[in-house]
Amino acid sequence: MRTVKVALALVALSLVTVVVAKPRVDYDNSVDFSQYTTYAWQEGTPAPSDLVQERLERAVNGQLAAKHLKMTESGADLYVVMHASVGSETQITSSSFGYGGYGGWRGWGGWGGGTTTVNVNEIPVGTVVIDLVDAEENKLVWRGIASGTVKSKPEKSEKQINKKVGKLFAKFPPGAEN
Repeated sequence: MRTVKVALALVALSLVTVVVAKPRVDYDNSVDFSQYTTYAWQEGTPAPSDLVQERLERAVNGQLAAKHLKMTESGADLYVVMHASVGSETQITSSSFGYGGYGGWRGWGGWGGGTTTVNVNEIPVGTVVIDLVDAEENKLVWRGIASGTVKSKPEKSEKQINKKVGKLFAKFPPGAEN
């Protein structure tokens, strides 16, 4: 019975992780996004690593360029403000090995046993929040949030960042045929 409870708890924990990891987008549906043609970067919260920060900026610039927005130093329609962080998530895994014995005399007595191994690991999880702010009104008009396990190899990290940022901007601008 205890094994079943542990298994159910692990399944519930993994479902929460899946929900949190899904990229989320929110936007002001009263805004006509076709009015925006240029953007400029504003300071946000940089990633803990300059290399990761550069990868994130490249991914965002690539997505915005694909949506026909041009980066400019002054007179931008939109400001891009990015906040990045790395935290950790606890991952719990367990495995059991059991064996039964014999029933003994009329089901009484006998022997049986087993072992359960539980491993607790801290997994680095990165989160990025990308805000698009109307430059004229200084008003947030679009926000994308993505999170995921931090990859340690540079090529995997870049691929993961491009994929997550791509998912955020998949239906940008809102209301347009994408």
